[in-house]
Amino acid sequence: MITKSWDTFSTGQTNTRVLATYSPKQLYWSVGASGIQIGVNQGPQKVLDLLTTEMNSTADDMMDTFGTGLYSDGTGTSNKQLTGLDAAIDDGATTTTYAGLLRSTYTTWVSNLDDSSNAITRAEIAASFDAATIGNDVPSLGVTTRAIWATIEGLAMGTITFFNPLPGLGREYGTVSRDGVTKGQGGELGTAALFFRGRPIVPDEKCTAGYFYWLNEKHIGLAKWSYPDFPGYRTMPNYNGFCFTGLKIPTNQDATVGQFLFYGQLVTDACRTHSYMTGKS
Repeated sequence: MITKSWDTFSTGQTNTRVLATYSPKQLYWSVGASGIQIGVNQGPQKVLDLLTTEMNSTADDMMDTFGTGLYSDGTGTSNKQLTGLDAAIDDGATTTTYAGLLRSTYTTWVSNLDDSSNAITRAEIAASFDAATIGNDVPSLGVTTRAIWATIEGLAMGTITFFNPLPGLGREYGTVSRDGVTKGQGGELGTAALFFRGRPIVPDEKCTAGYFYWLNEKHIGLAKWSYPDFPGYRTMPNYNGFCFTGLKIPTNQDATVGQFLFYGQLVTDACRTHSYMTGKS
Protein backbone atom coordinates (compact mmCIF):
# COMPACT_ATOMS: atom_id res chain seq x y z
CA MET A 1 0.00 0.00 0.00
CA ILE A 2 1.11 3.57 -0.62
CA THR A 3 0.52 6.33 1.94
CA LYS A 4 1.37 9.98 2.31
CA SER A 5 1.77 12.11 5.40
CA TRP A 6 -1.31 11.69 7.66
CA ASP A 7 -3.29 9.29 5.44
CA THR A 8 -5.30 6.72 7.36
CA PHE A 9 -4.06 3.14 7.17
CA SER A 10 -6.34 0.50 5.67
CA THR A 11 -6.86 -2.18 8.31
CA GLY A 12 -8.93 -4.59 6.24
CA GLN A 13 -7.46 -7.96 5.36
CA THR A 14 -6.50 -8.36 1.73
CA ASN A 15 -7.37 -11.67 0.10
CA THR A 16 -4.17 -12.73 -1.67
CA ARG A 17 -4.79 -16.46 -2.07
CA VAL A 18 -7.25 -18.75 -3.79
CA LEU A 19 -7.53 -22.52 -3.39
CA ALA A 20 -6.68 -24.80 -6.29
CA THR A 21 -8.10 -28.33 -6.32
CA TYR A 22 -6.08 -31.29 -7.55
CA SER A 23 -7.47 -34.78 -8.01
CA PRO A 24 -4.93 -37.50 -7.15
CA LYS A 25 -4.21 -40.18 -9.70
CA GLN A 26 -3.48 -43.82 -8.98
CA LEU A 27 -0.92 -45.78 -10.99
CA TYR A 28 0.02 -49.43 -10.60
CA TRP A 29 2.35 -52.02 -12.10
CA SER A 30 2.06 -55.74 -11.38
CA VAL A 31 4.97 -58.13 -11.02
CA GLY A 32 4.61 -61.85 -10.55
CA ALA A 33 5.60 -65.34 -11.55
CA SER A 34 3.92 -68.73 -11.66
CA GLY A 35 4.92 -71.59 -9.42
CA ILE A 36 6.39 -73.62 -12.28
CA GLN A 37 8.48 -70.65 -13.44
CA ILE A 38 9.94 -70.24 -9.99
CA GLY A 39 10.41 -73.99 -9.67
CA VAL A 40 12.58 -74.38 -12.77
CA ASN A 41 14.61 -71.25 -11.96
CA GLN A 42 16.01 -72.21 -8.58
CA GLY A 43 18.92 -74.24 -7.37
CA PRO A 44 22.37 -74.49 -9.01
CA GLN A 45 20.87 -75.10 -12.47
CA LYS A 46 18.73 -72.00 -12.59
CA VAL A 47 18.82 -70.03 -15.82
CA LEU A 48 18.22 -66.63 -14.22
CA ASP A 49 17.13 -64.93 -11.04
CA LEU A 50 13.51 -64.84 -12.12
CA LEU A 51 12.05 -62.36 -9.65
CA THR A 52 14.98 -59.96 -10.06
CA THR A 53 14.50 -60.07 -13.82
CA GLU A 54 10.75 -59.48 -13.46
CA MET A 55 11.36 -56.57 -11.06
CA ASN A 56 13.80 -54.91 -13.46
CA SER A 57 11.37 -55.30 -16.35
CA THR A 58 8.58 -53.77 -14.28
CA ALA A 59 10.86 -50.87 -13.30
CA ASP A 60 11.32 -50.08 -17.01
CA ASP A 61 7.53 -50.16 -17.48
CA MET A 62 7.09 -47.81 -14.52
CA MET A 63 9.50 -45.25 -15.94
CA ASP A 64 7.82 -45.43 -19.34
CA THR A 65 4.28 -44.97 -18.00
CA PHE A 66 5.28 -42.26 -15.53
CA GLY A 67 7.34 -40.37 -18.11
CA THR A 68 4.43 -40.33 -20.59
CA GLY A 69 2.08 -39.05 -17.90
CA LEU A 70 4.36 -36.16 -16.95
CA TYR A 71 3.78 -34.60 -20.39
CA SER A 72 0.07 -35.42 -20.71
CA ASP A 73 -3.03 -33.32 -20.12
CA GLY A 74 -4.51 -35.95 -17.79
CA THR A 75 -7.23 -37.18 -20.14
CA GLY A 76 -5.42 -40.26 -21.48
CA THR A 77 -6.47 -43.79 -20.51
CA SER A 78 -9.98 -42.63 -19.56
CA ASN A 79 -8.65 -39.70 -17.47
CA LYS A 80 -6.37 -42.00 -15.44
CA GLN A 81 -3.06 -40.45 -16.54
CA LEU A 82 -1.25 -37.87 -14.46
CA THR A 83 -2.33 -34.33 -15.25
CA GLY A 84 1.06 -33.39 -16.64
CA LEU A 85 2.80 -30.42 -18.18
CA ASP A 86 0.43 -30.22 -21.14
CA ALA A 87 -2.27 -28.96 -18.76
CA ALA A 88 -0.16 -27.36 -16.03
CA ILE A 89 1.77 -25.09 -18.40
CA ASP A 90 -0.71 -23.51 -20.80
CA ASP A 91 -1.65 -20.02 -21.99
CA GLY A 92 -5.35 -20.69 -21.49
CA ALA A 93 -6.23 -21.43 -25.10
CA THR A 94 -6.13 -25.21 -24.75
CA THR A 95 -6.65 -26.00 -21.08
CA THR A 96 -8.96 -23.19 -20.01
CA THR A 97 -9.47 -24.53 -16.48
CA TYR A 98 -6.67 -26.00 -14.40
CA ALA A 99 -6.98 -27.30 -10.84
CA GLY A 100 -10.51 -25.93 -10.74
CA LEU A 101 -9.52 -22.35 -11.60
CA LEU A 102 -10.32 -20.45 -14.80
CA ARG A 103 -7.18 -19.14 -16.44
CA SER A 104 -9.13 -16.20 -17.85
CA THR A 105 -9.80 -15.09 -14.26
CA TYR A 106 -6.38 -15.60 -12.68
CA THR A 107 -3.38 -14.21 -14.55
CA THR A 108 -0.92 -16.12 -12.38
CA TRP A 109 -2.50 -19.29 -13.83
CA VAL A 110 -1.41 -18.35 -17.40
CA SER A 111 1.92 -19.51 -18.83
CA ASN A 112 3.67 -17.59 -21.60
CA LEU A 113 3.60 -19.28 -25.02
CA ASP A 114 5.79 -18.82 -28.08
CA ASP A 115 4.05 -20.78 -30.84
CA SER A 116 6.08 -19.59 -33.84
CA SER A 117 7.18 -22.53 -36.00
CA ASN A 118 10.90 -22.39 -36.74
CA ALA A 119 14.29 -23.70 -35.73
CA ILE A 120 14.73 -22.51 -32.18
CA THR A 121 16.98 -19.49 -31.67
CA ARG A 122 19.00 -18.20 -28.77
CA ALA A 123 16.86 -15.05 -28.71
CA GLU A 124 13.69 -17.16 -28.32
CA ILE A 125 15.22 -19.15 -25.49
CA ALA A 126 16.08 -15.87 -23.75
CA ALA A 127 12.64 -14.33 -24.35
CA SER A 128 10.85 -17.41 -23.01
CA PHE A 129 13.15 -17.44 -19.97
CA ASP A 130 12.45 -13.76 -19.27
CA ALA A 131 8.70 -14.28 -19.68
CA ALA A 132 8.72 -16.76 -16.80
CA THR A 133 10.87 -14.53 -14.58
CA ILE A 134 9.34 -12.52 -11.73
CA GLY A 135 11.95 -10.43 -9.93
CA ASN A 136 14.55 -12.85 -8.57
CA ASP A 137 12.25 -15.81 -9.11
CA VAL A 138 13.61 -17.36 -12.30
CA PRO A 139 13.27 -20.69 -14.14
CA SER A 140 15.68 -23.37 -12.97
CA LEU A 141 15.41 -26.05 -15.67
CA GLY A 142 14.88 -26.23 -19.43
CA VAL A 143 13.31 -29.40 -20.84
CA THR A 144 12.93 -30.26 -24.51
CA THR A 145 13.18 -33.02 -27.12
CA ARG A 146 16.42 -34.57 -28.28
CA ALA A 147 15.98 -32.98 -31.71
CA ILE A 148 15.59 -29.46 -30.32
CA TRP A 149 18.41 -30.09 -27.84
CA ALA A 150 20.64 -30.91 -30.82
CA THR A 151 19.65 -27.61 -32.47
CA ILE A 152 20.57 -25.72 -29.29
CA GLU A 153 23.84 -27.65 -29.18
CA GLY A 154 24.53 -26.36 -32.69
CA LEU A 155 23.95 -22.79 -31.48
CA ALA A 156 26.53 -23.37 -28.76
CA MET A 157 29.06 -24.91 -31.14
CA GLY A 158 29.72 -21.80 -33.20
CA THR A 159 33.33 -22.12 -32.17
CA ILE A 160 35.41 -25.22 -31.45
CA THR A 161 37.78 -25.33 -28.50
CA PHE A 162 41.11 -26.98 -29.24
CA PHE A 163 43.44 -28.46 -26.66
CA ASN A 164 47.19 -28.25 -27.17
CA PRO A 165 48.54 -31.20 -25.20
CA LEU A 166 51.93 -31.01 -23.54
CA PRO A 167 54.55 -33.68 -24.36
CA GLY A 168 53.66 -36.99 -22.74
CA LEU A 169 50.18 -35.82 -21.78
CA GLY A 170 47.73 -38.64 -21.07
CA ARG A 171 43.97 -38.23 -21.50
CA GLU A 172 41.12 -40.51 -20.55
CA TYR A 173 38.54 -41.45 -23.22
CA GLY A 174 35.86 -43.44 -21.46
CA THR A 175 37.65 -46.46 -20.04
CA VAL A 176 40.51 -46.37 -22.58
CA SER A 177 43.66 -44.45 -21.62
CA ARG A 178 45.56 -43.01 -24.59
CA ASP A 179 48.98 -41.91 -23.38
CA GLY A 180 52.04 -40.53 -25.03
CA VAL A 181 50.50 -37.65 -27.01
CA THR A 182 53.45 -35.46 -27.98
CA LYS A 183 52.18 -33.12 -30.68
CA GLY A 184 49.12 -32.03 -32.61
CA GLN A 185 45.75 -30.85 -31.39
CA GLY A 186 42.68 -32.49 -29.90
CA GLY A 187 39.32 -31.14 -31.09
CA GLU A 188 36.25 -31.42 -28.85
CA LEU A 189 33.06 -31.85 -30.91
CA GLY A 190 29.67 -31.95 -29.25
CA THR A 191 28.65 -31.20 -25.68
CA ALA A 192 27.62 -33.43 -22.79
CA ALA A 193 25.58 -30.70 -21.07
CA LEU A 194 23.97 -27.40 -22.03
CA PHE A 195 23.32 -24.40 -19.80
CA PHE A 196 21.58 -21.07 -20.34
CA ARG A 197 22.34 -18.35 -17.80
CA GLY A 198 23.57 -21.07 -15.49
CA ARG A 199 20.40 -23.17 -15.79
CA PRO A 200 20.63 -26.68 -17.27
CA ILE A 201 18.75 -27.64 -20.43
CA VAL A 202 18.07 -31.37 -20.67
CA PRO A 203 16.62 -33.58 -23.42
CA ASP A 204 13.81 -36.02 -22.66
CA GLU A 205 12.54 -38.56 -25.16
CA LYS A 206 9.08 -38.29 -23.57
CA CYS A 207 8.83 -34.54 -24.19
CA THR A 208 6.15 -33.63 -26.73
CA ALA A 209 7.53 -33.09 -30.25
CA GLY A 210 8.27 -29.43 -30.99
CA TYR A 211 8.07 -28.35 -27.33
CA PHE A 212 10.53 -26.52 -25.10
CA TYR A 213 9.68 -25.85 -21.45
CA TRP A 214 11.23 -23.49 -18.94
CA LEU A 215 10.34 -24.82 -15.48
CA ASN A 216 10.72 -23.18 -12.10
CA GLU A 217 11.26 -26.11 -9.74
CA LYS A 218 10.27 -24.00 -6.73
CA HIS A 219 6.73 -23.88 -8.10
CA ILE A 220 6.20 -27.36 -9.50
CA GLY A 221 6.44 -30.86 -8.07
CA LEU A 222 4.66 -34.07 -7.19
CA ALA A 223 2.02 -34.20 -4.49
CA LYS A 224 2.11 -37.69 -2.98
CA TRP A 225 -0.11 -39.80 -0.75
CA SER A 226 0.88 -42.81 1.34
CA TYR A 227 -0.38 -46.31 0.70
CA PRO A 228 -2.92 -47.45 3.35
CA ASP A 229 -2.01 -50.27 5.70
CA PHE A 230 -4.71 -52.76 4.75
CA PRO A 231 -5.14 -55.73 7.13
CA GLY A 232 -3.34 -58.79 5.83
CA TYR A 233 -1.11 -56.86 3.44
CA ARG A 234 2.62 -56.69 4.03
CA THR A 235 2.94 -52.97 3.41
CA MET A 236 6.44 -51.84 2.47
CA PRO A 237 7.83 -48.37 3.24
CA ASN A 238 6.66 -45.52 1.06
CA TYR A 239 9.38 -44.06 -1.16
CA ASN A 240 8.47 -40.68 -2.69
CA GLY A 241 4.89 -41.78 -3.30
CA PHE A 242 5.82 -45.26 -4.54
CA CYS A 243 5.28 -48.44 -2.55
CA PHE A 244 5.16 -52.19 -3.06
CA THR A 245 2.34 -54.31 -1.68
CA GLY A 246 4.57 -57.33 -1.26
CA LEU A 247 4.21 -60.62 -3.11
CA LYS A 248 0.92 -62.40 -2.46
CA ILE A 249 -0.27 -65.91 -3.33
CA PRO A 250 -3.77 -65.93 -4.88
CA THR A 251 -6.25 -68.44 -3.45
CA ASN A 252 -7.00 -69.92 -6.88
CA GLN A 253 -3.65 -69.81 -8.69
CA ASP A 254 -0.23 -71.42 -8.48
CA ALA A 255 1.58 -68.09 -8.60
CA THR A 256 2.76 -65.10 -6.65
CA VAL A 257 2.01 -61.50 -7.54
CA GLY A 258 2.49 -58.01 -6.13
CA GLN A 259 1.88 -54.44 -7.21
CA PHE A 260 3.96 -51.30 -7.27
CA LEU A 261 1.65 -48.36 -6.57
CA PHE A 262 1.83 -44.60 -6.90
CA TYR A 263 -0.72 -42.17 -5.46
CA GLY A 264 -0.10 -38.59 -6.49
CA GLN A 265 -0.37 -35.76 -8.96
CA LEU A 266 1.83 -33.20 -10.68
CA VAL A 267 1.01 -29.79 -9.21
CA THR A 268 2.11 -26.18 -9.58
CA ASP A 269 1.19 -23.18 -7.47
CA ALA A 270 2.05 -20.56 -10.09
CA CYS A 271 1.72 -21.40 -13.80
CA ARG A 272 3.02 -17.91 -14.56
CA THR A 273 6.50 -18.95 -13.39
CA HIS A 274 6.83 -21.48 -16.22
CA SER A 275 6.86 -20.86 -19.97
CA TYR A 276 6.80 -22.97 -23.11
CA MET A 277 7.42 -22.95 -26.83
CA THR A 278 5.79 -25.09 -29.51
CA GLY A 279 6.42 -25.77 -33.19
CA LYS A 280 10.20 -25.69 -32.69
CA SER A 281 12.82 -27.80 -34.40
